[in-house]
This record gives sequence, C-alpha cells and structure tokens, in this order.
Amino acid sequence: LGATGATGRTVAAQLAAQGTPVRVISRRLNALQTLFPDAGIEKRAGDALDLASTLAAIDGCDLVIDCVGLPSDAMADHPRVARTLAAAIGQTGARCVQVSSYWSFIPIRHLPVSETSPRSGGPPWVCYRREAEDILRAAGAAIAHFPDFFGPHLSFSTLQLPLKDAVAGKPMNWIGAADIRRDYIFVPDAMRIAASLAEHAEAYGKHWVIPGSGPISAREVAAMVGEILGHDVKVRTAGPLPLRVLSWFNKDLRGFLQMVPTYVQPISYDGARITALLGNAERTPYASALRRSLTAISQSFAVTPE
Repeated sequence: LGATGATGRTVAAQLAAQGTPVRVISRRLNALQTLFPDAGIEKRAGDALDLASTLAAIDGCDLVIDCVGLPSDAMADHPRVARTLAAAIGQTGARCVQVSSYWSFIPIRHLPVSETSPRSGGPPWVCYRREAEDILRAAGAAIAHFPDFFGPHLSFSTLQLPLKDAVAGKPMNWIGAADIRRDYIFVPDAMRIAASLAEHAEAYGKHWVIPGSGPISAREVAAMVGEILGHDVKVRTAGPLPLRVLSWFNKDLRGFLQMVPTYVQPISYDGARITALLGNAERTPYASALRRSLTAISQSFAVTPE
C-alpha cells in the first residue's frame, strides 16, 4: 500500500523476485503500470483515505505492508489513513506491517533510541505519525521504526538530498554540524528487514526499532562520495537560523522547520530487540550503499559517476 514510493517499489520488487505473489496498490493505476511493467505483479487502484476503496484493494491479501508516505502539506492525514487501514484489516483479517520512522520518539530524551524510549510530546508532524502508529498497533499491526532512508527511487531525505547535490556538482547541503554522527538505512536493507518481520507472528501488535548501517557524519559521507565520484565534495552546513531564513522562500522547508532541532543532534538506535527476533540482519556498508545510490541518482540526471 503506497507502492509508488521508494519503500513500496523496493519491497514489492524484493518479494516478487523471491516468488511471493504481490499486489501493488496506489491511487494512480497508470503510475503503477509504469513503475511495475512486470505482468506477474498485480496492480490495483485504491484510496487509503476511503474504506470501501481500501477494502476492495486489499481483498484476498494475507499481508498488507503499509508504505504510505504523505507530503508535508498532508501530514495531518496520517491518522486518517491509519484508521481506514485498521478498519480494513479488521474486516479482512489481513496482517499488517507499517513502515514508519523514529519520529514518534521525538523529543528524544536519551540515546540510543529503543522500544522503551518515551513516545510523548513533540511538534505536530511527530504527533500525527505517533497517532497513526498507535491506531495500527492497536489493530494488531507490527510497527517498524526505521532511521532516515537513502537509496534508489527516493526523492527526499536528509541524506538523499545532499547526495543529489553532490551528483549535480554542488556542495552537499547538510542540516547541523558536519561532525555530528547520525544513523541512516539503505532502502533495500530496510525493506528486507520489514519483509522478514512480517514472517514472525510474535512481531505483530508491537513496536520494533531497527538500526541502519551505523552513525556517520557529513564529513565521512563527503569523503566516501568524493572517492566514488572522483573529485572533492564539499559540505555546506546550516543550523536552525539560516534554515528559517531559507524557509521564507520554500514551503516544504517551512513545514520541516519543526523537525530541525532533532536533526542537528546525533542519533543512534538500539537493535537488541529486533536482533533477538531476526538475528543479525545484514546491512549494506555505506561505501557500497552510497555507490548504488549515486548511480541511481546519476541515471535520473542522465549522468554516470566515474
């Protein structure tokens, strides 16, 4: 559900490649037909804000992987989507894994973030995501909390955008200091873990914090990216005040300002609980994951990295 985004495209392709029957669902059938030309992947239109439409879309499915990601001006609809999906899986008996973020733990009181970390307070975007998670968890869904994503098919993230800057030959624009270390997860790794989580009955009705490839700084990223691209890559950092000024000219950035205090701090995650369930799930090292991400970005720019 929400198959046209990076997480939906990736997990659908992974499941189909291993022989699992897959149905991809989005509001726009023509987009599904373009993105999933494989005739073996079923395409069906569905509106996650409409119960009848969602019921028709997931009819006959054993598992729903919720990959719905809403734009900045529709964040308040996350709880509505969750209520619709909760009602639909309640009627059909389908299991559900929600692909979510760590935002519901903001404001972060201590590191590393774990399933026992407080989930209260925070700005509006945080509250919307937390409410949606709680609705689905109460309906029996497994809630997968991931770090910020990067990787193929992704349009926006706090790591993906700097990678796009680098491919375009620009300095990487970075939120916060260049030496602050934060954990990120490569989309293919994240979706393999989400699919594995779905196979375990004990995963449902619970929260799962899932670490990425480990904390890394902007300087470390720039060094790796520069080596891949074959030239020096500079980092241009910005804190809350410069971003506030820039937001006067950028509507999406204005909405994101509420999240900036979190993004200028370090972040790490406690993976003990997910490791106890799944074992040591493999993560792609940053050097390889960044190379694959840069190649995908370059292809979208019609440029090939050296």
